[in-house]
Amino acid sequence: MYSRILSLKDYKEVALTIPAFVLDEARLEEEMQRLANPYIQWEEGNTAVAGDIVICDMASENTRFSKKQVKFVVGSGMFQREVEALVEGMKVGEQRETVTEGGSIAVTLRAVKTRYVPPLKDSMVEHLGLEGIYTLRDYRDYLLGVQKKKALDVIRYDLLHTIENAVLRESEFVLYKEDWQLLVQQELDRCRAMSRREGMVLEEMTPEQFQGRIPVKSYAELVIMTQNNCWDSLRRYLLGCYYAQEDGFSVGESDYEEYIRMYCTQWHEEEKAAREIQPYEIFRFNAYCSHAYDVWSRYIEENY
Repeated sequence: MYSRILSLKDYKEVALTIPAFVLDEARLEEEMQRLANPYIQWEEGNTAVAGDIVICDMASENTRFSKKQVKFVVGSGMFQREVEALVEGMKVGEQRETVTEGGSIAVTLRAVKTRYVPPLKDSMVEHLGLEGIYTLRDYRDYLLGVQKKKALDVIRYDLLHTIENAVLRESEFVLYKEDWQLLVQQELDRCRAMSRREGMVLEEMTPEQFQGRIPVKSYAELVIMTQNNCWDSLRRYLLGCYYAQEDGFSVGESDYEEYIRMYCTQWHEEEKAAREIQPYEIFRFNAYCSHAYDVWSRYIEENY
């Protein structure tokens, strides 16, 4: 490839508006408390409180509420609300009465199962089997990182394209037509291989056949879209190669072989077809294009 970079805009100089991360402390604590879920126990209790499982006998002229050994969770709202409210605070053996639209109900509390949640311990974290995470402090930091990543993922796309547009706009490239034409041809060949797998001829595909596969309505539109995309991707490739020289990133045959194995597994494809659809040249080109995004993405993460 003869195309090259003449001058490069430093992505670190691109003005970005990165909102400050706001920790959802309540969400973090909720996730921490989930550690105790496998260790929760139910113990015999005496007084019913919200969250307890109770067993009651009920007597009423309304047959719907004249039952024995009725089990429900106090305060859950899953049973008769008036009865749940009545039971809260009752002691085992105590009887109370309430009146509902269906008539009066006499309730006798027969048993209480109280939910016991043990205090959080480092051993609970160890049993999760997360690599490098062994203590409650480690786990809290891990959850913080997960929350931060989710928040960053919401804004990452826009930030990446802000950097990309600025770098492409303010850098200078020497782009050879032959390089661009080669990329266009490789991408069209890839599309041909994919269409052949489905028994179609790319140049003859109808708008209905393109629908759901490629966002065009004809082969002519596909060519135009591919030409436009390859012009930008050629510049991204050059940027990725430049960054790779700085950070030591490289792509080789072993990476491609691993990719093909994963591709065949994921898409249930035969190896020969996978290599036709994703030849090494396209894999390598896309890997360096993606490396540019990876470099910018790491920069965003470091500054979030």
